[in-house]
Amino acid sequence: MTGLVVTFAVLGVLALGAAYLRARARAAAATADAGNARLAIAALPHGIVLCRGLQIVEFNRAFSILAGLGREAGEDLLITELLSDRTVIDRLFGGEEVTLETDLVRPDGVVCRVSILARPFDVGGGAGRLLVVDDIHDREDADHRISFLAHHDALTRLPNREVLRERLDAAIARCDASGTLCAVLWIDLDHFKEVNDLKGHTVGDRLLCYVAEKLRFEVPPGNLVARVGGDEFVVLCENILDATEVKLIAQQLRRRLNRPFLFEEQLVPVGASIGVAVYPRDAAGAEELLHNADLALYRAKAEGRGRSRHFSSALGEEIARRSNLAQQIDGAIADGQIETWFQPVIDAKSGSISAFEALARWPHPEYGMVGPLEFIRIAEETGSIPALTDLVIRNSIKAAANWPEHVRVAVNVSPSQINSELVDQVRTLIQASGFDPRRLELEVTEDVLIKDFDQASSMFARLRALGVTVAMDDFGAGYTSIANLRQLNFDRIKIDRIFTSDLPGHRRSVAIVRGIVGLARHLDLKVTVEGVETPEQVAFLRSLGCDELQGFLFSRPRPPGEFADVAGWRHETFLAPPPLQMIKTISAAE
Repeated sequence: MTGLVVTFAVLGVLALGAAYLRARARAAAATADAGNARLAIAALPHGIVLCRGLQIVEFNRAFSILAGLGREAGEDLLITELLSDRTVIDRLFGGEEVTLETDLVRPDGVVCRVSILARPFDVGGGAGRLLVVDDIHDREDADHRISFLAHHDALTRLPNREVLRERLDAAIARCDASGTLCAVLWIDLDHFKEVNDLKGHTVGDRLLCYVAEKLRFEVPPGNLVARVGGDEFVVLCENILDATEVKLIAQQLRRRLNRPFLFEEQLVPVGASIGVAVYPRDAAGAEELLHNADLALYRAKAEGRGRSRHFSSALGEEIARRSNLAQQIDGAIADGQIETWFQPVIDAKSGSISAFEALARWPHPEYGMVGPLEFIRIAEETGSIPALTDLVIRNSIKAAANWPEHVRVAVNVSPSQINSELVDQVRTLIQASGFDPRRLELEVTEDVLIKDFDQASSMFARLRALGVTVAMDDFGAGYTSIANLRQLNFDRIKIDRIFTSDLPGHRRSVAIVRGIVGLARHLDLKVTVEGVETPEQVAFLRSLGCDELQGFLFSRPRPPGEFADVAGWRHETFLAPPPLQMIKTISAAE
């Protein structure tokens, strides 16, 4: 636009100059000014053409390049030789100023798309037309690119959310008219964040493009694949006759995407979870269909990832419940509605209580007792976990004031809290209460090693410097290696219940537990065994030299007021020697 303004300013000066020369009626001066006009026109970046009637009497270099003309072409050249559309010519050479787009045909046959502005102009003392001609091919290419990027993802070149919504609206209209079905498959990559964090964004981008190509190839023709978020894709399946078709497509995509991605001779795990919703069975419109597919995806990921889940009315109620809990959890923590219960940990030699594990419980006024697996995950997702941990530690310190001084209290810590803020939080609570830090034990699961091994190791060391003990919970069920046992700064391992349930009759479980206990001894680590439910398990674990036992055999988690005589408590299993048959069972297992 600025270039055209400058062009018209120059041409306006030329027009005024020409009028002035006519007034003076001096041919010599007019000839000199015409020479100056040619120089000014030649310098303009736009194609300039002066016509008397349909004959071209002057043009500049920019136009000669655009039209493929040599200087000799000026003699007897008609504009109709370059513009073949008669309607366009009539409009250009009418009385008024006009702007239009048309095709300019070069002498070599090449067609150029141009924009032409035509206006009246005095040519050598007579009426003529001035044409300002611009090549708009590049502009159209740019417009096409802008339009493409407005409707597609720049990285994967897949259609975006806007295109998806337009296609979905049209698909629903066809379903209503034909009685067919359409479906939305909402896909989320399970390990994309880990790939980005560990391998870098370049690998992450390559992974997204790889997934996009997989989806293009696997999804049946005629259906839409769109990218709607960072690592989220949506497949729109149209003209479905039976919901079984959608189920098969989802299974096929899940299998394909759960295969590792090969990048620079390294296998990178991908994995995908899929949520499915079908119209009109699961929704009354496009927005609800997308929402319900997203809810189904959320449930698939909550169930362990790498799965597909179809929307149902029951799922909708479940999600509504979860949404309500998420909105209420902060208030429940602040008001003390979430209670702290305790399960005793037994000294394997004496049978007395050596510690209590603190466990959060939420007696909800509407839903009854909400399980910790449910609301702790919600607390992690909503960012409420630090406040919940603070509440549990405070309640634990308060309860421990009524216990003998040798009895510890163990509090579970979420992997999301592996940072310096937790250390500061624990330090503040200990200093404010005057609680002996040696009586506080923090339990972390092996998931912390996946998040940040170095940070976890550093945090363990800082907690131990405060006097707090650190235990590795659910040992053997996750990612801990022998190298980690050597490097990490913790005091105790808790053997997961999956190794306890079939003791002492299962030889492999016996071998695993015996190996863990022996290794812990050499590393000066205490051993607590979880999931103890039978006297036979007690006798076997005592024979291995385990330090502590925990399980329903001794007690389920209970409110603190239900443990009256902690100092004098001793479980009946320890009051008499094991019967002969139990000894034989243990010997056979060994």
